[in-house]
Amino acid sequence: MSKKIAVLCLSHFEGGMEIDALKYTKHFNEFGYDCSLICRASTFLEQEAKSRDIQHHAIDFKRKLDIKLIKGLRRIVQSEKISTLVFFGTSEIKSIYFAVKGLDCKVIVRHGTTMSSPKKDFIHSLFYSCADAYVGISEHLRRNIYDIFPTNGKPVEAIYNFIELPTQVKTEREKPFLFVGRVEKGKGIEDAIIALGKANIDDSLKKLTAVGRCQSEYAKTLERLASEHGIQLDLAGFTNKPELMYLSHRYFLFPSHGEGLGNVILEALSYGLQCISYSNTVFPELKEIGLNNLHLAKDRGVDELAQALSSVTTQTFVESDYDILQRRFSKQASFENWKKVL
Repeated sequence: MSKKIAVLCLSHFEGGMEIDALKYTKHFNEFGYDCSLICRASTFLEQEAKSRDIQHHAIDFKRKLDIKLIKGLRRIVQSEKISTLVFFGTSEIKSIYFAVKGLDCKVIVRHGTTMSSPKKDFIHSLFYSCADAYVGISEHLRRNIYDIFPTNGKPVEAIYNFIELPTQVKTEREKPFLFVGRVEKGKGIEDAIIALGKANIDDSLKKLTAVGRCQSEYAKTLERLASEHGIQLDLAGFTNKPELMYLSHRYFLFPSHGEGLGNVILEALSYGLQCISYSNTVFPELKEIGLNNLHLAKDRGVDELAQALSSVTTQTFVESDYDILQRRFSKQASFENWKKVL
């Protein structure tokens, strides 16, 4: 019988962590584990699990520390004979502590977001004592785990997220700059617009397509900013098929103020785009592993970002990063690392 594990994600949001939880539930099953998803009832995750036919269990609860969550999770672990929980998140660790207490169930905390507030006080140390191992999705986050969590000698690993590598990439692209992600200030969208306006490039290149959800009031702010800087801005909204956008653009502009990994950068690189970001958090690490088509500007330096845009658009030779992406960020590479800790 294959080992029974569960991806545990109790968030009610619909961002990258939640998408990763769905992706890894499927991923672990593909590589021979009997894996299910445990999620919060009446959320994006439950809806997506149903629509994608992913084996799942939903728990109805209201608070991070909730008797309904404790009892529901404990019942699932016992009835399904789950030996390992892979927890995507942090907020519900108190409930998890009580749910697995006295059970032979390993808990792995998967860490995907840079955090700044340490959780090493007595109370957090008690509740995180249920964790048997930690996984950060980059070396940057592995270091962040040591800074934030009471690891107490537990294993701490860095395992990159995998991406679905395209089988074919066309070279002719009709549009210049692309941004994919949550269209909000922390992702650097305003910096991107200002830098494009300042860049010494042809006016025909001063066009930015922004793919992702954007609040209506913020959209008005961005449209005004784009107009002030002579940028043609297309707020394209959310799409389930970002690959179509990658295939139609030449450059990926993502001056985020900080990422745990940045799946969209890896996806853009895999489709052959030249990518420009700030030198902060995980991005220098990605550059150090040999990604040629990732270009970094000084952190929060809009003038330096503009200079990077000018430089990238004049390049005549582009070397593919496909081989290193396949070696570092493929499903097989991910599985080989995950099976060491599961």
